[in-house]
Amino acid sequence: METKGPFHAPMATTAPLITINWGTEETSPIRALADLAGLPRRVFVAYPYKLFPRADYRRVFDELGKGFQVDFVFADEKITTLHILQKIIGYIRDSRFGIYDISGWNPNVTLELGLALGMPKPAYIAFDPSKTPVDEVPADIRGLDRIQYGSYAELRAGVERLLAQEFPVQPKHDVENQLAQLRGQALKIITESEGLKISDIARLLGVSVDMAKVVVKPMVGNEFRIDGVKRGAKYFLND
Repeated sequence: METKGPFHAPMATTAPLITINWGTEETSPIRALADLAGLPRRVFVAYPYKLFPRADYRRVFDELGKGFQVDFVFADEKITTLHILQKIIGYIRDSRFGIYDISGWNPNVTLELGLALGMPKPAYIAFDPSKTPVDEVPADIRGLDRIQYGSYAELRAGVERLLAQEFPVQPKHDVENQLAQLRGQALKIITESEGLKISDIARLLGVSVDMAKVVVKPMVGNEFRIDGVKRGAKYFLND
């Protein structure tokens, strides 16, 4: 399954069709866009919660959120009242950017994406093409770059790249390659000293334990094997 890179969606140029309280001048969308760097490390996620098991889908974000120290805010409520709509607007406005999973072309996600584009706020698209035929997606969305995935592992890899782009782990590293560099360092560390715990790997990499888990997880079963469980687990080269 091809996985395309994330994109910054274009800004909407038309006014919203309904009257919505976007906030005062201090919290206006234009001011918010200019002050993205001052926002907390928060990312809004809209996804079709009836299409995916909640625990499985969120696990992708929970693990990455700990590693990148990012707070993911999920829109789990169906938008049926103005009160819920205003709450969703607040989530979008107060986040650095949003990830909008249009799999199944869910009407709630569609509305939330439209709100983000109308504010305007940076928006990224995720999409599992097996859930909806591409020809059912409107043409103006179909041509955009996206995180295209066919499994939770592919979704995780796409979100990981996006977070590395937006929240660099080590600014001195090139954004595109920083996780690859850390994984190369981790491989060298285990090659030289097998049997290390995740806390040891984190210390030698110079990152948090949660980030070290993000770094080594895709390597387990390939470059590495684990002996033991949880805190006592030790990492070895996979024979």
